[in-house]
Amino acid sequence: MFKYDIEKIKGVEMKKLILVFAWVFLVIPCQAEMVRIVQLETNFGDIVIELRPEKAPITVDNFLDYVGLGFYDGLIFHRVAGNPAVIQAGAYDEWLSLRDPCEPIINESNNGLSNIRGTIAMARSTEPNSATSQFYINYADNPSLDYNSPNDVGYCVFGQVVSDMNVVDAIADMPTINLGPPFAELPESPVIIYRANFLGDLNEDYDVNFIDYSIFAGQWQDSGNTDPVKVTISDVNADDSFGTAVSICADYAIAGATGDDNGYGSACIFKRDGTTWTQQAKLTASDGEAQDWLGNSVSIGTKYAIVGAYGDDNRSGSAYIFEMPDGGWVDANETVKLTPSDGASEEQFGISVSISSNYAIVGAWLHNDSINGTNSGSAYIFTPNDLDPNIWDEQAKLTASDGTKQDRFGYSVSICGAYAIVGAIGDENYAGSAYIFKRDGTIWTQQDKLTASDGEEADKFGCSVSITGNYAIVGAYLDDEGATDSGSAYIFTPNDLDPNIWEQQAKLTASDGAEDDYFGRCVSITTDRRAIVGAYGDDNSSGSAYLFKRNGTTWIQQVKLTPSDADDGDCFGFSASISAKYAIVGAYGDDDNGENSGSAYIYRVCPPADLNGDCTVDYTDLAIFTDNWLIE
Repeated sequence: MFKYDIEKIKGVEMKKLILVFAWVFLVIPCQAEMVRIVQLETNFGDIVIELRPEKAPITVDNFLDYVGLGFYDGLIFHRVAGNPAVIQAGAYDEWLSLRDPCEPIINESNNGLSNIRGTIAMARSTEPNSATSQFYINYADNPSLDYNSPNDVGYCVFGQVVSDMNVVDAIADMPTINLGPPFAELPESPVIIYRANFLGDLNEDYDVNFIDYSIFAGQWQDSGNTDPVKVTISDVNADDSFGTAVSICADYAIAGATGDDNGYGSACIFKRDGTTWTQQAKLTASDGEAQDWLGNSVSIGTKYAIVGAYGDDNRSGSAYIFEMPDGGWVDANETVKLTPSDGASEEQFGISVSISSNYAIVGAWLHNDSINGTNSGSAYIFTPNDLDPNIWDEQAKLTASDGTKQDRFGYSVSICGAYAIVGAIGDENYAGSAYIFKRDGTIWTQQDKLTASDGEEADKFGCSVSITGNYAIVGAYLDDEGATDSGSAYIFTPNDLDPNIWEQQAKLTASDGAEDDYFGRCVSITTDRRAIVGAYGDDNSSGSAYLFKRNGTTWIQQVKLTPSDADDGDCFGFSASISAKYAIVGAYGDDDNGENSGSAYIYRVCPPADLNGDCTVDYTDLAIFTDNWLIE
């Protein structure tokens, strides 16, 4: 993929790492053609692009200028087209506002590069020399877009995706809606470019220089996950149970504190700035009361956060939507309080929540559905009203097609794009199950029912669920794999021939699993093939969490996470969430600020200097780093 001879670099005899860098920076640049590598960090995973300045120098310089300005940060892929088969970005943000570009450039399409699958090219109008900031990625061969003659100048290809076409394909699979030009093929849920940067820009200043070099050298042979940031609410007290629930998305994380203020409860939002995470807002309910337990469930997206309060109103329960103002979460206010159309006391609506763009799902595991019976459970989908975005309408009530009493459907929920998954831990004498639903317009239809291939009574499969792209993960924390209640988790993906059938791809267990570990009590999965599983009972309930990464159809345990200050009873791993770059793990039993005051730990999933995604900083990363050396 990259142009340097890694074995040659490894063969250089050295006493210090600086000799390797001297070799790379002084010798190799004279021997090898330099390339430029850009990384697009999205909510679907990372896309790494190798640019071709020798083929399209003007176009590459133009693209790099936009990257260096931070122009692409926060923009969306606003077009997913089938003919030609492209995904397009570079103009509009999540609210469909146009970002003004710079001057157009000369078309360099007659450079011998073709619009084949995986290439990146400049979008333009009918005028050949009109390209500015917009670009597209081909997810299939599109020869009709190539230069064919002076009268058919085509579209300029200037690079190739080198990692990860799975992310491109996941974006291409998004259902679209027609809002009229230029949004005739707009993804139903935003596909956001969190950041476009030069691969190797480790201090995020849109440059690759000696500062990045020093960071890289400091992480040599580092496997990451060693120095988490420990966070807690600024006014934390004993019995706050901060970290009962956690969620992370891009540069923001949220954690619930159910016991705060005598059980009123709260949630706290943190924002990343470089390597630090700072409290930006504390969320509370406008009508909160004691024993509402606000914060027992939380979820954060790019624009909204949702917080559950299952104890509200005699445990009928509720959930609260908060919207991020333009200036960040500092001045966040409660947008709306959600309750079900047919709720009743003791049904615990809000026991689970999840939010994805403009869709929220809330579970009510003890709902007495009129058809399925006592404690059969349900889940509810909400979305903003078309006329008043401060009102969220109940779009659908979800129940299991084969639901029965005591199924406890809705104990766990997750939503992403057009898919939702709901856990039913009580199904089949607590063997448990999970149900996948798919949205078509405003209609949500059950697509499949998931069960464990080796499930048994009392496993509580479905105690935790997470879905993203074409992957779903389901926890079964009382599974007896290897030892009583050691726990497990299962990965599912759609069948290649029939996408309405979800197949079990893997069963995950801890490499050192033991009795009462409760591995699988919480799960989270990302589109770029990473998953985290919590095991809060591990090691006398000090707790742990495990990171997994997919390799083909196999999921490999990468690392076991435990905090350096762990104590018995911390319950680290009771909650966990992972995004493209970071993971957060809650430890509600931590006693730093009083008994059960609680805390959470935020991890960089891999060290920043890991540039090829294998979670180790080595010679391959060194070669990649030099590709972008001294880009400005």
